[in-house]
Amino acid sequence: MAYDFPLIQLPIPINQYVNVESKKTQIFMHHTAGNGNPYGVVDWWCSNPAAISTSFLVARGKGTHSDKIRKWKDGEVYQCFSSTKWGWHLGLKAKDLPKGSKSSTALNRDAIGIELCNWGYLTPKGSKLVTYAGNTLPDSDIIELSSPWRGFKFWQRYTDAQLDNTRKLLILLCERWDIDRSYKGDSIFDINPRCFAGESGIWTHASVRRDKWDVFPQPEMIQMLKSL
Repeated sequence: MAYDFPLIQLPIPINQYVNVESKKTQIFMHHTAGNGNPYGVVDWWCSNPAAISTSFLVARGKGTHSDKIRKWKDGEVYQCFSSTKWGWHLGLKAKDLPKGSKSSTALNRDAIGIELCNWGYLTPKGSKLVTYAGNTLPDSDIIELSSPWRGFKFWQRYTDAQLDNTRKLLILLCERWDIDRSYKGDSIFDINPRCFAGESGIWTHASVRRDKWDVFPQPEMIQMLKSL
């Protein structure tokens, strides 16, 4: 199937995902809670024996990796393994699963994960706003929500390039797997029994985890999802 966005192959070792094919019925949107570097995300995954990973990463901003060779640009989409395979990207435990839910294994197996590089929420520190790691960001990177979401009002914004190419990727994957791409309402940003039950569609990590903040309801994110 043709695509008109930058899709860069960044394969990860076979032991970092589950090399078993499965039919996909859901897509989960995540963000990395880190900087814009997709290569750094892969390095972290590969240092973790738990096989935590997603098929796709969407870079933020531009920069050069620590090896001074690999560079990235805003909105570039990286594919780490085939969407036919799967990784442990939801982090669900038995206590997280309500009555009527699919198993944790099935929810991970039957879904495609997409990670947007993004720090997430920001908190006040003196006169500044900082990430959970203590970083400060340019004012142009910061968005203030009209009301707090999951306890936070200030966030690092998803860029226009990230949202544009994520939109194209979502359309491609929904067509490939016959996944419902209609917007299910703002309830995707909270615990959703329909998601646990395996309803076809595009969901967020927050749909199944109360302790997660990805992806957050940036108005441009909602507009993008409604445009699908």
